[in-house]
Amino acid sequence: MIQVTARVLRNVIEIQVGGVPWEARPIQAGQEGIGSRIAALFSQEYHTYVPASSEQVHSTVSYHRKNDEIRIHVGEETWRTVSTAFGPMTIDYHGVKYTINERLTGRFAVLRNGQPVGVGQLGFRSCKIDEYPPELEPFLANLGLGYVIRTLAWEMFFATG
Repeated sequence: MIQVTARVLRNVIEIQVGGVPWEARPIQAGQEGIGSRIAALFSQEYHTYVPASSEQVHSTVSYHRKNDEIRIHVGEETWRTVSTAFGPMTIDYHGVKYTINERLTGRFAVLRNGQPVGVGQLGFRSCKIDEYPPELEPFLANLGLGYVIRTLAWEMFFATG
């Protein structure tokens, strides 16, 4: 199971991937000064650290509201979701196209060739993903992080809008 939870007051996102704790921090969080701390509150770009106590960046996950796009960057590889106005979100991962069907209830399914390879549930500043093959775990953990960043971005948009 993958569990992603935003800890807004601590300005981190905690990720449980199986039994391994990951942590995601806004890129600005590492900079000094009050200005960068305020900017970090509105950040839509996070570095992940695996394990959470590590200081080496594992991946960078960002959300771009204009295109409703989640970008995942790991090493030399980058993947991005593609959204359509009334259709599902898609992402091409290692040459395989995945479709993400979302429901108004917050539930979603990740499909490969029409077959579910993971199911998830969005909550208040959280995301949980179950029933996935082990080889997709790191990818889905980053995707779940993207969904939480997306939720936080829209919260900030409506709060400051």
